[in-house]
Amino acid sequence: MSDSLPAPSPDLSPQEVVRLQVDALGANDTPHEDAGIEAAFAFASPANKRATGPLRRFRRLFDTPAYGPMIDHQGAQYSVPQVEGRTARMGVILRTSDGARVGYLFRLSKQADPPHEGCWMTDGVRRVPVPEADGRRI
Repeated sequence: MSDSLPAPSPDLSPQEVVRLQVDALGANDTPHEDAGIEAAFAFASPANKRATGPLRRFRRLFDTPAYGPMIDHQGAQYSVPQVEGRTARMGVILRTSDGARVGYLFRLSKQADPPHEGCWMTDGVRRVPVPEADGRRI
């Protein structure tokens, strides 16, 4: 297995982009400390990075009650992605180590400019009530 982290690619669908980030955050310290957070930051769109970056500031988001449950979660359920043109939304329900269920809504866009032209990247993630993340109201 490679130590390389997942990175944006025009070959990845919105669903694959969300799954790669969620999987990386679920095993945050593999292959090194905070590798999952680094992988999530790699998939942040340029607009998202302007709002949340640099990486050291982005990393602090995961110390908050809103995003902390994403780190080392125990499982994930995904809604069907809703894709409209160059934008997509997808809900995720995470199961935490204490058995709680936490919902998130990922917003993505297909990038038009190099170096990520044609890549789906995350514009934002917000914590939402679990019913809103399960796909019925996305």
